[in-house]
Amino acid sequence: MSLGGIKYHPPPYCIVCTEKIMEGDFAMKGIIEVRARHWFLAFTGLLLVGTIAINREIAPASAADSFTVAENGARVIIIDPGHGGFDGGAVGVNGTIEKDVNLAVSLKLRDMLNDAGFSVVMTRDSDRALNDSEDTSVRRKKISDMRNRLNLTRLYPGSVLISIHQNKLAGSSSVRGAQIFYSPNEAGSKELAQFIQTECNAKLQPEKPREIVKTGKNLYLFYHAQNTAVLCECGFLSNQEEEALLSTDEYQYKVAYCIFSGLLRWNESKSTE
Repeated sequence: MSLGGIKYHPPPYCIVCTEKIMEGDFAMKGIIEVRARHWFLAFTGLLLVGTIAINREIAPASAADSFTVAENGARVIIIDPGHGGFDGGAVGVNGTIEKDVNLAVSLKLRDMLNDAGFSVVMTRDSDRALNDSEDTSVRRKKISDMRNRLNLTRLYPGSVLISIHQNKLAGSSSVRGAQIFYSPNEAGSKELAQFIQTECNAKLQPEKPREIVKTGKNLYLFYHAQNTAVLCECGFLSNQEEEALLSTDEYQYKVAYCIFSGLLRWNESKSTE
């Protein structure tokens, strides 16, 4: 596998206003100056203002194997640490907050991918949400947060989206294990999910392997994403033992490495097709 030099793209901090950037009206000004011949000095210029309306829906990538590449030729991977800011996500039986584990695993994965030569885009690299600044209600914040994450993926058509989350099952403290979900919109998503799940089963839960699951309409980001997209539920915060593991650097590295290894194997399989 030939990879370019290491290059990290910090997150575009205008994500909060991505909706406006993607869907707002842009004014294009052109000034035509008409100069008179002979005795005329000059006419004042005409100001032409045209409004370009950008459609809400952006066409998907033309082909599944048409990957977005950075200037150094590296494939672009979008890492999405779920939740953040006002939205903590699930809370473990001992108080572990999902958003913190999501970010910790994501940053470790980012570093691994950078070292391997991929070009990485983070939806967030700190404890913040991606909602529009004018939103005040929790409901509106969550809607714009998810919409802005989707809009970010549309800035990189053909990229790979990896969203990091933690699971929780109320009333059942015995259920545990990492499980990978995939978007139904692009064939590569299922393939990538299987590669990552295989790594998780072998390295994290050989005694009780799990199977990949297709996402449904209830997961907005994956229902609408046109990229290769997978959701990595790294474990159950409702399981006391697994919650404790997910709170440690060592286990977070193991989870990140499983995702990283699965992505590498999938990437190599695509390169040989």
